[in-house]
Amino acid sequence: MFIAFFAAVTLGSLFWGLYAGALVDGFNRKDVFLGTNFIEGLIILSVASLGFKEGILPGALIMLVFTITFFGYHIHYPNLYAFAQEITDPKDYTKVTSYIEIVGQSTSIGAAALGALLLEGIDTVQTIPFLNLEIPIHIEKWELHEIFLMDGLTYMVSFIMILFIKHNPSRDITHLEEGDLKEKLKSGYDYLVSNKLVLLFGMCSYSIFIVTLVEIFSLRPLYISHHLQQGGDILGLSELLYASGSLVSGIIINTLLSRMPIPRSIIILTFLTAVAFFVCSYTQSVLVFLGISMVTGFTNAGSRIFRVSYLFNLIPNELTGRVNSMFNVISTIFRMVFIITFIFPFFSKGSNVVYAYLILGVFTMVAGIVLIFLYKRILRLTERISEVGTLSH
Repeated sequence: MFIAFFAAVTLGSLFWGLYAGALVDGFNRKDVFLGTNFIEGLIILSVASLGFKEGILPGALIMLVFTITFFGYHIHYPNLYAFAQEITDPKDYTKVTSYIEIVGQSTSIGAAALGALLLEGIDTVQTIPFLNLEIPIHIEKWELHEIFLMDGLTYMVSFIMILFIKHNPSRDITHLEEGDLKEKLKSGYDYLVSNKLVLLFGMCSYSIFIVTLVEIFSLRPLYISHHLQQGGDILGLSELLYASGSLVSGIIINTLLSRMPIPRSIIILTFLTAVAFFVCSYTQSVLVFLGISMVTGFTNAGSRIFRVSYLFNLIPNELTGRVNSMFNVISTIFRMVFIITFIFPFFSKGSNVVYAYLILGVFTMVAGIVLIFLYKRILRLTERISEVGTLSH
């Protein structure tokens, strides 16, 4: 049921993603943050208020909150990266994207832990041996509408904090462009058509993001229950380790791979991801799977840091929202194909889910091979920038 709903929401995000890119490029990025935080917070607070009024939330409203959050993700991160590119000197791109990853993953881990704690509640006694002290800990289980209330309030707190951000672009940016939505989107499309190497680099470097998202939302629960024959505790632990791998990546990836060109770093991370999926398809070890979860968290976050940093150097800031929305649409199409494929009953029988992992591993490996084939030409993209200041478009 959830996979079908997730597929429908993902399909809807195809059209929203394009429009979101035009919004990011068509308005002041700080104003986009303010508008999206206020609207999303207002909707979630409205759902929460209905929950308090009725005492329970129907499934449709719960799915509405998921959809709003999912769609919000598709405008928040393109806008965040466009904003970061706008205010950051090129020499600091990788450092800033690393900081974004660290903050993002830290809050994700904290939010996941807090959410699990509030959904389940806790009633225990914590003992401190060396003080011979027992501390009773009791936290009541929260209802879903109470959690939504807190969630909605965080949007409003963000809105207030963003109001006080000083917006000082490091370069002159033109956000206004003549024409309707179709013509504005065409500018992003024309840029990629004119710069096919940027298009190919973006598509291949997105491969890790594509397969990890499909694995997390569509395959992981099935893999754990059918293949590993484990329960929710392993699922929760794997998600924690994935987030931990992402956090570690944000902290050390810039130092670990900073001495080599970004495209080479992405190639290494891409093949490491492919190997991780191949291992999952051939093992039934819980410990190995948990280790792989941390590895894929590391490679996904690391590739995102390097991909965003490299694209910052390639894409003009006034086009970055629309161009990134094109990449998001392409990645969404790939995810839809995989999700629809893996809905077939074959993959839910016995341990057949391992074939899905094998398919994702092959897909990632092919992307890595393409990046190797184009490696020298991709490197020359930034050489051209240093010579003429920008790519033609």
